[in-house]
Amino acid sequence: MKDFQPSQIRNVALVSQHGTGKTSLAESILYRAKGTTRHGKIEDGTTALDFTPEEIHRKITISLALAPVEWRGVKINLIDTPGYADFIGDCVAGLCAADAALFCLKGAAGVEAGTEAIWERVHERACPALCAVTQMEKEHASFSKVIEAAGERLGMRFVPVAWPIGEGEKFRGVVDLASMKALFFEKDGSHREGPVPPELEADVKKARSALVDAAAEADDQLLEKFLEGEDLSVEEIHTGLREGVQHRSFIPAVPVAAVPMLGIDFLLDTLVDLVPSPADMGAVAGTKPGGAEKEELKPELVAPLSAIVFKTSSESHAGDLSMIRVFSGNLTPGKEVWNASAQRSEKIGQVFTIKGKDRADAGHIPAGDIGAAVKLRETHTGQTLCDKNHPILMKPVPFPSSEHEVAIAPKSKGEEEKMGSGLHKLREEDPTIHVRVASDLHQTILSCMGDLQIEVVLEKLTRRFGVHVETAKPRIPYRETIRRSVSKQGRHKKQTGGRGQFGDVHVRLEPMKNGEGFEFVDEIVGGSVPRNFIPAVEKGIVEAMQEGVLAGYPVVGVRAALYDGSYHTVDSSEMAFKIAGSMAFKEGAKEASPVLLEPIVEVEVKVPKDFVGAVTGDLSSKRGKILGMGNEGRYDVIRAHVPQSELYKYSTHLRSLTQGRASHHTKFAHYEEVPRELADRIVAQARADREAMASA
Repeated sequence: MKDFQPSQIRNVALVSQHGTGKTSLAESILYRAKGTTRHGKIEDGTTALDFTPEEIHRKITISLALAPVEWRGVKINLIDTPGYADFIGDCVAGLCAADAALFCLKGAAGVEAGTEAIWERVHERACPALCAVTQMEKEHASFSKVIEAAGERLGMRFVPVAWPIGEGEKFRGVVDLASMKALFFEKDGSHREGPVPPELEADVKKARSALVDAAAEADDQLLEKFLEGEDLSVEEIHTGLREGVQHRSFIPAVPVAAVPMLGIDFLLDTLVDLVPSPADMGAVAGTKPGGAEKEELKPELVAPLSAIVFKTSSESHAGDLSMIRVFSGNLTPGKEVWNASAQRSEKIGQVFTIKGKDRADAGHIPAGDIGAAVKLRETHTGQTLCDKNHPILMKPVPFPSSEHEVAIAPKSKGEEEKMGSGLHKLREEDPTIHVRVASDLHQTILSCMGDLQIEVVLEKLTRRFGVHVETAKPRIPYRETIRRSVSKQGRHKKQTGGRGQFGDVHVRLEPMKNGEGFEFVDEIVGGSVPRNFIPAVEKGIVEAMQEGVLAGYPVVGVRAALYDGSYHTVDSSEMAFKIAGSMAFKEGAKEASPVLLEPIVEVEVKVPKDFVGAVTGDLSSKRGKILGMGNEGRYDVIRAHVPQSELYKYSTHLRSLTQGRASHHTKFAHYEEVPRELADRIVAQARADREAMASA
């Protein structure tokens, strides 16, 4: 593909909830613009953009994919993103690399369950957007109803730039509202001009009036002309629409049918005419590394380099492939650049143009364009590449937090390292995947966005790394504490013929007010326990606290005071006093009203007003305590304290409860005493587990 100036480039992310036909639309655009030689079909597994075995098997988009096409002398970099909530990380990454979003709504369904969540991502990115109303050939498709519902539900003005001629099986053309020309579709996807059908004149007149209003409002000169009663030319309308799109005043909407390739040409024309180029978007803003001082660079080849790695893929055999959006300057092979995020230099090897899984050598990646580099050693997803002499730090990709946890372990012993290496690779590709080893629970915990993402991760571990993994419910990190003070003697005496062992301590155990931590107090006077043995007593108590007397969970919130004891000049040793300290704690804890504690997390749920009652009621049923409510735009924010044990698979449950329209995140708050009946069950289960392990 030839070189393009920043003004000749359009970077567009295709976004929507799953099932609206984004990938089919991208495939039709690719085929129509001669980017591919065959029209890929999802059901046949022949698409250029859904190419991994997991995507072909499930017939869904799992990872973002790139597809550059040329149309009317302009390069359009299409970024096809996943629509499932489990893979929202790649949607966020795609939007960070794009200058605009092509937001897809299904003609027969409009604003569906997951639409608002995707729209929130577009809104957070402050991204100019166009709307494609897809599947207009399907039964019950209604362009006008979709546009009206989108405006009401999403809080933005949707303005048609074309009006459908027929809907459902009768969808046969569109009226270009700017030029007032009817465009009738041909079988090959092209169109011929004709008169506007009489039955549409009233709808078209009304829609054009709204279009001209929107265009005029976006530009002061056009508004003045419009208010004076003069007609706006087609070019003036396009000028106003471009201004309005860039400033996010409204969302232009186009009807299209991707699979039969109806309306693709008009959609491409609209993208070229209305989507802002990198040059239109102006200087990119960042900060100087190590400070808050702002730095701006113009989208020009002669400017210093600024680029961000927005996606890493290692599907191919050629090593890791880093997808890069260059904002300014020129990324060339063989050049040493500076990773401002990691503060390390990076040598650029080959650079490529990417089309799905295919790649072609590129001489360079210029300002405003998107490409890829292989085998970057020091650079990871979300990091900034720049000129060392002109450092700039871009905002990292704001990946959402992962709240869905499952415990994992390899089915075959000895494959832990192999599993860890595979998970590290997969996390490079999708930073919403998190892995941590919970040493106190003896489990490896995998955190993802939902069940589907976990399934895909496990499939990839098997296919690519040969590791078969089994899952389990994560154990809850319960704790134990005491509720009253008690004094206890710990006496260790052993005679084995030679030198014996002797340690004798008197320890007072007290509950701490905040219920957390541990404090050791030395109250010895008169040398009843020699100074050199006192640390051993503390060590014995600390070790004994790792396994409580109720269910074997660690003990917290205890103050242990060593106030008396005795020793033997020959037989006493550090080990003897350590054992004595441990004995005193274990015996004392049994008599100090031991109780079980559970972790309480603070949950923040962002939910549409329609579902506030359902969510608060559900949280209460999970033994939650509502802390308060706030407001964030069109959403209510509920804060609550909920036991961690009640939140297993809560992200999946919340989606089901709110039709996929709510989101949440959690953080640890504190520990609280477990209700008696529940504590008895947990203690009984823990003892049964220990007995089962002992007999195994």
